[in-house]
Amino acid sequence: MNEENDIAIVGIGCMFPGAENIEEFWNVLKNGEDHVQEIPPERFDVDAFFDANPDHPHKTYVRKAGLIKRHDEWDNRFFGISDKEAEQVDPQQHFVLESVHMALEDAGISKEKIAGSETGIYIGVMNHDWDCVLRSARHESTNTTVTGTDSSILSARVAYVYNLLGPAITINTACSSSLVAFHIASQALKNGEISMAIAGGVSFILDPSVFVTLSSARMASPTGKCHTFSEKADGYARGEGCGIVIMKRLSDAKRDSNKIWGTIFTRLNQDGHTNTPITSPSSEQQEKLLESVFQNCKLPANCVQYIEAHGMFNFRL
Repeated sequence: MNEENDIAIVGIGCMFPGAENIEEFWNVLKNGEDHVQEIPPERFDVDAFFDANPDHPHKTYVRKAGLIKRHDEWDNRFFGISDKEAEQVDPQQHFVLESVHMALEDAGISKEKIAGSETGIYIGVMNHDWDCVLRSARHESTNTTVTGTDSSILSARVAYVYNLLGPAITINTACSSSLVAFHIASQALKNGEISMAIAGGVSFILDPSVFVTLSSARMASPTGKCHTFSEKADGYARGEGCGIVIMKRLSDAKRDSNKIWGTIFTRLNQDGHTNTPITSPSSEQQEKLLESVFQNCKLPANCVQYIEAHGMFNFRL
């Protein structure tokens, strides 16, 4: 352990299907609960877009997803957002704001304490369903539509609400967006560019056309389940939510007597043209990345107790 280079997680906040906070999420994991459900009509009319035939060009064979309850309910005034402005705000923004608030509370860090600090915000996001759906109602646009729908505001809104002066960066690298956000935050901390980092990822499901395109690409699972590393693997199940962590240099966390959930080490690479097509993962590059992580962490590979992998593909090892 190197206190000068190690990065500590000192606070966690989250909202996931079946869990409105970290305690409830732990119970979901502990109990093995399944919160994938039939997509309700308040999201969109599934029957209008469904067809079991995977070759239908304008339909989806998916009827299920993991969804947050009461996605449209939040205390916008608590975050200084008027009721009129809140009408245009992407739910992903309030997922992030509420999760950041929970993470700071978990860390025992007050809004007043971090105001004016060189804290950086790094938010990974891939979906922009809210903006896509609102495009069909542009006649209802207001002067707050752009700040309600643009993905850059996901990180900028946090900086504005908490008066944080470090970089505010929204990152889209598809499925790896939140992992990349953690990595960039870690590097900024190690380089002394920021004093603390708020990092995480967010997702919201509203636009049925995303299910149509994923079905056309055979990426979505018709069963609503991920059968990773299995012959039954048939795609992945979509879900939404938000996870946020507060990160500090380990030496700073100890100095400030923060609660330490654990330390993290990150590393990134890309497949280049080592596999075809562009959506197909490269086992060679994944192996090289793991070797690099273990080498730089100075840890043996057999110390790993848990692995979380992308649930989309059938890997034959």
